[in-house]
Amino acid sequence: MTAEKAYQISVSDHYFRLTTESIRLLSNKHCLYYTLPMVINERADRVTYLLDSYDAEDMRNHLRIISSDGGTEIEFTIFKASADTIEAAAVALGEVLGQRVLLPDAVSLMLFDLIVERNATEVLTKLGLTATEAESYQVSLKKKDTNVIPLRPKRL
Repeated sequence: MTAEKAYQISVSDHYFRLTTESIRLLSNKHCLYYTLPMVINERADRVTYLLDSYDAEDMRNHLRIISSDGGTEIEFTIFKASADTIEAAAVALGEVLGQRVLLPDAVSLMLFDLIVERNATEVLTKLGLTATEAESYQVSLKKKDTNVIPLRPKRL
């Protein structure tokens, strides 16, 4: 049996909606009903790549708009290996972002990465963001520029 770790956190309404949208995205991708623990366990390794994928300012902006603090309680139990990976990444993220990053923040950034990956900008209104918040947040929905130069131009 795999070791697990349980969490009970209080998050903002936007954060809660981010979790449910992430569940929906992966459920639809795999044609299987996902749960929050399934999403977190599947994406846990991805958290270590966030620093290579996004600018620090965009991640800080995400954490400001999608707050980990709030009155909506969620509980989940994930594999201990996933928790260890996310907690270690949270420390590294905190150093780069210049602010304390806890596991709920790292999970939020991991879910942010899923939304960017799934190119689901329509999620913004489903998260309940106002037009101003959505506009501010949409600026962050991009990956860092890489040194990769496409061999073929993109077709319109």
